[in-house]
Amino acid sequence: MLPLRFAGGRWSAWPLVLVPLGALEYLLGEYPGWVLIAWVTPMLWLVFFQHPRPWVAYVVGVLGLTLVYSTQHIVNILTGPAFHLTNLVFAATYLLPFLLSRALASRVPPAGRWLLLPLAAVSVEYGLALGPNGTWGSVGYSQDSVYLLQLTAWTGIYGVTFLVYATAGLLFAALRQRRAGQRGVRPVGLALGLLVVCFGLGWLRVQQQVPARAGVQVLGLTFQDARSWPWFREVVWDQHLTLGRDSALLRQKAGAAHRYYLAQTQQYAQRYRPQWVIWQEAALVVYRPDYAAFAARNAHFAVANGLYLGVTYFLVDRGFPARPGTNHLTIFSPQGEVVYDYVKNKPVSGMEPAVAAQQPPTVFRVGPVAYAGAICADFDYPGLIRQVGAADIVFAPAADWPGIRDLHARMAATRAVENGFALFRITGQGKSSLTTAYGEVVRSQYHLAPDVKAFVATVPVQKVWTPYRAWGDVFAWLCLGSLLGLIVGGAGFAQTAFWRP
Repeated sequence: MLPLRFAGGRWSAWPLVLVPLGALEYLLGEYPGWVLIAWVTPMLWLVFFQHPRPWVAYVVGVLGLTLVYSTQHIVNILTGPAFHLTNLVFAATYLLPFLLSRALASRVPPAGRWLLLPLAAVSVEYGLALGPNGTWGSVGYSQDSVYLLQLTAWTGIYGVTFLVYATAGLLFAALRQRRAGQRGVRPVGLALGLLVVCFGLGWLRVQQQVPARAGVQVLGLTFQDARSWPWFREVVWDQHLTLGRDSALLRQKAGAAHRYYLAQTQQYAQRYRPQWVIWQEAALVVYRPDYAAFAARNAHFAVANGLYLGVTYFLVDRGFPARPGTNHLTIFSPQGEVVYDYVKNKPVSGMEPAVAAQQPPTVFRVGPVAYAGAICADFDYPGLIRQVGAADIVFAPAADWPGIRDLHARMAATRAVENGFALFRITGQGKSSLTTAYGEVVRSQYHLAPDVKAFVATVPVQKVWTPYRAWGDVFAWLCLGSLLGLIVGGAGFAQTAFWRP
């Protein structure tokens, strides 16, 4: 059994640390609402990485964590080799900050080593956010405290990640001091001080929030009953129908579904009298030759009912799904005009046969209120949503699966706090919610049952200025720059603890 050198001592049960770690990581995946686990696991991983050869700990940890992830199919719903490869990648990137902090430890004075883990974690997460998966996997999303989330108005989601890992680093430093015969009071005091300041300032910000100057009545609809057409499952997942082989049947089904959805929309609109109606993501598939008639029906409906109608659809050509389409949110005004036509920028790779738009979302005005809209996974990318940070209200039609219902809603809500806008999210097979500019969930409900479901809310017009919207990812850049400085500054060392047995 491999020994563990730890603060002058010697632990022979090093691999056993992986057992509670695996159990905790499993519980965190199964029960994302158990937020305290996310504060405990980083400290245990720090203990695990005290192996004399950190790269050994890294390989063992990645393999063990991949096995844990492979027992869970609630978040990752891919199949076959893609399922296991994705789990391996997420495990490797999750543990990379621990490897970096251990490798660089000998280059930093002992008093400052607690900073290595949070700096490395933010740097890795920021690098991943620039890739195809956005901020998926960020430790910051493990937290749901509205007071803690106020930190994102300054730092983006990376500030929460930094705080979680900084707390772990400080408590681990205290543990090392205790084992060396010292009291370890200073790092514990610093950790408590950071938590008190962050939570306290967050509480103060929420208590002193800007009052809403108006409210907008919005109706969201999801279509999942027996008469609704699950076209995405039939055409994309199961591929029972294709435009090349079944174009007449597909067009007939699409037309019937469109008329049914408009009839349902009219029924709910007469009941709730909304100013806006937004459908769930990809409610319909529209064949390009039929688009003119499709748009005309929507325009006529908006005029007849005196409301803004936000329809969501895939616009496709012959050859779909082998030939990708485009994922749209189009809003028709009570005058029958298109006031917003947006194409999803970040379709989910490997799951969504759609071409990514090159045009980012924009802000449009209706009277004194500024609006914007983006679609589902677009909200996983802070830099993209920051481009509509000037909006008062942002619409987020989405389509999830039950395993990510709370997590994905929380991710989208973080964009509201970062940019200071109210977010109306209507989600098929997930969680619909209204979130204020301060991250307070005013109302939410699950849309999982096979039914047509309405989500009605008065959205506050409550624009709040945030440093994050003004400065962007400056905090992440500072963390990355600091980490690179440590790497470059220590490059002249002939030996490090990374290689020394």
